[in-house]
Amino acid sequence: MRRCLRLLSSWKFLPNRDRILFKDRKEALREFWRISGASLIFHIGFACLLFREFAFPTPDIVYDIKRRISPDFDLYCRFGEKAEFHLDLSNKVRMFKKGEQIIEKDKETRQSPEARFGGAV
Repeated sequence: MRRCLRLLSSWKFLPNRDRILFKDRKEALREFWRISGASLIFHIGFACLLFREFAFPTPDIVYDIKRRISPDFDLYCRFGEKAEFHLDLSNKVRMFKKGEQIIEKDKETRQSPEARFGGAV
């Protein structure tokens, strides 16, 4: 460390020493922010580019998500502007179909009376 300090303090090794050492603290701070600010702006821009390219879904994925989430948008995509959406009717139909599925599953898994009681009834 001492050898390095001795070399740096010599004018022979630093011919442009007056350009390295700043006149005052304000000039040094301005130079620091100029260099680090340019680096910061570059890195923020690069991060925004990466976020835009890889974090946002593509338009076809957005379209599919909107169709799954919004029943109105799904009807509009299928029928155009002629489609009407009645939430009450849609819920009734959905519950009816769900009830049918439950009944079918119950019929498939129902055990005979002999199997339930372990012998002939």
